[in-house]
Amino acid sequence: MANPSGESSDYKLTDLDYLIGDHHLQMIKAALPFLEVPEQKAVSVFVKAQELKNTLELFETEEIASMGICSLEEPQSRGSVKELLKAIRPYGTPQEQDLIDLAKAFIEGQTPMEQLRCLLSPEQQARFETLQMMVTAFQAMA
Repeated sequence: MANPSGESSDYKLTDLDYLIGDHHLQMIKAALPFLEVPEQKAVSVFVKAQELKNTLELFETEEIASMGICSLEEPQSRGSVKELLKAIRPYGTPQEQDLIDLAKAFIEGQTPMEQLRCLLSPEQQARFETLQMMVTAFQAMA
């Protein structure tokens, strides 16, 4: 079944997805293309309702605390923006991952030239470095 947004349909599952889903729901989702549109709608709503029910039960039974979902290695810490970007990066499209990399570089204090270099292909990086050496040499001669 084609992805209506045109983006890659190779999504990764999060810890929460594993906790609220099960193989039966995945089997039902896999069967959707074989149903007529009205049935697809009804079955899709049923699956999402089950996932919502499982999510609510997960938080009610406090299983979430024992599984470590929604928490970091150090529970007293809310985490940094760098950790957040690292956590969400695998779920982004290649373009979103590039943007996340750029944001991380900015947070880490890289200069704009260093950030620009990261966006270049290896061949372009080599040319860029050669150009930088030439500029440095001209500045030393002046």
